[in-house]
Amino acid sequence: MQRTALTLLLLTLAVPAAAQQYWLPNGPGGTTWNNPQGSLTGTINEHMLQRHADQLRWQRQRQQQGAPVAASADPSFRLANAGLRVIREVYVSASRDSDWGRDWLGRDVLQPGQRLVVSLPPGQCVNDVRVVYMDGDAQERRGVNTCVLTDMAFR
Repeated sequence: MQRTALTLLLLTLAVPAAAQQYWLPNGPGGTTWNNPQGSLTGTINEHMLQRHADQLRWQRQRQQQGAPVAASADPSFRLANAGLRVIREVYVSASRDSDWGRDWLGRDVLQPGQRLVVSLPPGQCVNDVRVVYMDGDAQERRGVNTCVLTDMAFR
């Protein structure tokens, strides 16, 4: 009985390691291709965003063929630091909200070239995005329909 429980535990722990045999963008959490230190959460987020990108591609194909297309309700996206400055704060909130809410980076920063996965609740499509750089400069994008995109870059 004890041996069976131990075998089940080992099999359960082995699955996440096998699930991480994918390339993931570098970013907070340090997930990279075949990195044993990568996070399972990073892998799950990447798969979710890949499904979202596939859905958008299929919708565009159906639209080109003249078929009716339903809008995606998945507002999650990757925020990329495509500039040369370090981003120290990232805020994403529904456009209807009057405050920015929590900083998505917390104690982390987003180095140039890194990405952050922003997972939002389904249906919250119209959002405001604000990034604050290390020098205090800020950029905002308001009223962005994040259900129709998978990536957003700040320079």
